[in-house]
Amino acid sequence: MLPLPENAPRPRLITIVLPDDWPVTDELLRTYEKCPRRFFYTHILGLGGARKPTAFTRTHDCIYELIKWLADQRIDADPDERAAEQEFERLWQAREPTDHAYAREYYELATRLVRALVRLGAGRRFRRSEPLAIELTTGRVVVKPDELAQLPNGTMVLRRIRTGRKRGDEYDNLEYTLYHLAGRTRFGTDYQVEALHLSDEQLEPVEISNRKIETRQTRASGLLAQIADGSFPPHVDAVRCPRCPHFFICAATPQGPLTLS
Repeated sequence: MLPLPENAPRPRLITIVLPDDWPVTDELLRTYEKCPRRFFYTHILGLGGARKPTAFTRTHDCIYELIKWLADQRIDADPDERAAEQEFERLWQAREPTDHAYAREYYELATRLVRALVRLGAGRRFRRSEPLAIELTTGRVVVKPDELAQLPNGTMVLRRIRTGRKRGDEYDNLEYTLYHLAGRTRFGTDYQVEALHLSDEQLEPVEISNRKIETRQTRASGLLAQIADGSFPPHVDAVRCPRCPHFFICAATPQGPLTLS
C-alpha cells in the first residue's frame, strides 16, 4: 500500500451542532448506516437527492401514496378492495404517464399489490400510527411504523410495509430491531412486529433473538454517536456510488463548524 501524498485529502470529523428537536428517525439512521457521506449531503447540508422519474418510480410513488391513504382510512372505516382500487385510479391518473408503452403492465402489477395490501389487513383493528421514541445511551431514535394495529387479544402490531419481495437477509436490517425496541418501550411485552411484502403477498411476524436485538441496539447507539461526532466518511461501492446524486462532489466537505437551525 502506497502512502498518501502530503496534500491528499484525508478523512476528518466535521463539527456540527444539531437542534435539540432534530429527530433521528429509523429511516435516517438506516440511511447513515448505508453511507454516512450521502447522509451528510442530503440531511445535514440539505442538498437535493432527487432521482430522475421513470414510469416504474412513478408507479412506485403511487403505491406508497395509496399505502398512506389506506392507513388513514382504516382508522375510522374498513375500505374494501374496490374503494382502494378507485383511490389508486385517482392517484394513477394524477401522477402516472398513462401513455407509457408499458403503462397497462405497470397498472396491473400495482393493482395486484393494492388488493394484497387490503386483503392482508383483514382481522386487524387499525390505530393511528404515532411516533415511538427509543432512548439509547447516545441519544434518541424515533420510529414511526407504517401501520399500527391491534389484535383481538389486545396485542399491538407494528407493521412495516415493503412493495418488493422479501430478501434472504431482510430481518438483519436495523429497522426491524428498532421496531422491536419501539414496541418494547411503548407496549412492554404486548406487541409484535409484522413485515408485509406486497410482491410476495406475504405477511409474517418478525422474530429476532434477544442477543441480536442487544447487539444491534449497541450498533444503533454507535451510529448515533458517530453522527454527533461529525463522522461522515463515504462507504465506497462500485455499483451504488455512480447512482448517487452526490457522486461528483463526494470528496468535498466544508471546514465547519456547522449549526443546523
